[in-house]
Amino acid sequence: MRFLLKTALYLFVLNTFVSNGLKAHPGNTNAGGCHMDYVRQSYHCHKAKTPNPYAVYYYVHYRGSSYGPYSSYNSCMSALRGANLIGAYCSTNK
Repeated sequence: MRFLLKTALYLFVLNTFVSNGLKAHPGNTNAGGCHMDYVRQSYHCHKAKTPNPYAVYYYVHYRGSSYGPYSSYNSCMSALRGANLIGAYCSTNK
């Protein structure tokens, strides 16, 4: 019985410390399955999505890089405000 209690406590502590390094984020991926993680200052992708051929997609261009496509915004200006990058511009072209 004591062995089981020690093992359970050990696994609980180990799980707590190991999972602290894994931080989930809210997601909100764009049509390509990618998004900007502003906390870590990184742009990364998850599973790719199939783009809707009838939707308008916006791309944010910043310092030689293109981020997007974004379809959740109703205008290019909204996509720029969402990116919160000074000196960026928006277009419907990649």
